[in-house]
Amino acid sequence: MNKTHTSTNNANKLAIKMATALIIGLIAGTSFIFLREKLISSGNSDTWTMINNLLFQDITKPEANNAIGIFYIVGQLFINSLQLVIVPMVFTSITLAMCNISDTKKLGRISYKTILGFLGTSVFALILAGI
Repeated sequence: MNKTHTSTNNANKLAIKMATALIIGLIAGTSFIFLREKLISSGNSDTWTMINNLLFQDITKPEANNAIGIFYIVGQLFINSLQLVIVPMVFTSITLAMCNISDTKKLGRISYKTILGFLGTSVFALILAGI
């Protein structure tokens, strides 16, 4: 009983921390948008350019020679690490699930649906991309 209560309590604490971080991020992002609009409208675009180069600038662009782009770098690291982890995790999950299916007819139906789903989403993505 205590173990279940403790895990539920920890899950609630984690959800509260995640919601708090989300709210703080929304407030910070909105504040930077208002700061940008105020600085540009008041003629202090050089100040905003300095802030943008320090925090947000895409450093792969040619015009970003003197930019640091802290949030850009952290964001790219986060996205790349997610891609690094998710692909093997999904492959492993699918492989283990297929290994646990003992009925070959059921495995064939699931494989057929998986391949059709993959091809369908690929065609849909190609249509959206305009190719």
